[in-house]
Amino acid sequence: MNTRAHLEASLNALRGEIAALHLGDHDARQRLEALVEDIERSLANPRLGGTDQDLGDRLKASILRFEASHPRIAALMNDVTQQLGNMGI
Repeated sequence: MNTRAHLEASLNALRGEIAALHLGDHDARQRLEALVEDIERSLANPRLGGTDQDLGDRLKASILRFEASHPRIAALMNDVTQQLGNMGI
């Protein structure tokens, strides 16, 4: 599986995990969904890459935030971060 296909599979799995969450914190779900949308925008238009560092920082912060409470989400986000890095995003 190439990097782009692997990333798409990881994003789909992440979307599924987000949808399955039973978070009491609606804001956390919205932040995760916004983060996935930002990743997709960055993939769709890599020339707008001025916010890649911010996106990477937000991903890392989210991984740390969800590591204990939702390890599956943290693992998927870590995988997405690695795939983006491999793609130079």
